[in-house]
Amino acid sequence: MAWYPSFHWDGAFTSLEEEAIHPITGKTEMGEQFSTIKRKLEKVPYYQRAFREVFHSYEIEPYQILRALAQFTGTMVSANSKYDQVKRSQGSFTAQEASGYQLFKAKCATCHPEPLFTDFSYRNIGLPVDPFLKDYGRMLVTRKKEDSLLFRVPTLRNVLLSSNYMHDGRFMTLQQCINHYRVGIVNSATLDPLLKNGIPLSDRESADLITFLKTLTDSSFVRNPNLAKPE
Repeated sequence: MAWYPSFHWDGAFTSLEEEAIHPITGKTEMGEQFSTIKRKLEKVPYYQRAFREVFHSYEIEPYQILRALAQFTGTMVSANSKYDQVKRSQGSFTAQEASGYQLFKAKCATCHPEPLFTDFSYRNIGLPVDPFLKDYGRMLVTRKKEDSLLFRVPTLRNVLLSSNYMHDGRFMTLQQCINHYRVGIVNSATLDPLLKNGIPLSDRESADLITFLKTLTDSSFVRNPNLAKPE
């Protein structure tokens, strides 16, 4: 996350501190107020000590909470997947993984370039519009009609573990995602030109591509006790 210039699918937030506000106060998430969070934290001896040691203050302030959250989320770095090990000459791909890697570089890397597997852009990838959500993506931030239905290109690191997929969670599996690019793209005024003709892939190529994407799973990152819920 530390490399992202903006956050959320529409890029509404431009810093980790700002991004942390919405999950706390958003009505569809925690729906809390900072005054309540402040009181809760001040009742916990650990947080009393920790905030005092770091911020040299006997009172916990909202900006301190946001700064602490930003520092923590900034430590979430995934860099030890099988893909990373291969790149460091500490391992090798299977034949199917290698085939999938070549397909990835040919078919996907324009939007998902290595090593972060995102170009940080916003694109319309031809998803049918959900009339109940009325989510128009980046346009809600920029107010520009040319940004209608554009959503952030996500990283593919640990993609096997990040279901549901797409900005609205409509797909459960990687196969469904790939099938969308193969045969499901809906044309519209802001559709990304790269996707006008979809991404032709055979069933075998789809399987190889998914096999490669699985090599982006970083088990050591997922199991890192420093990122787990405190005891």
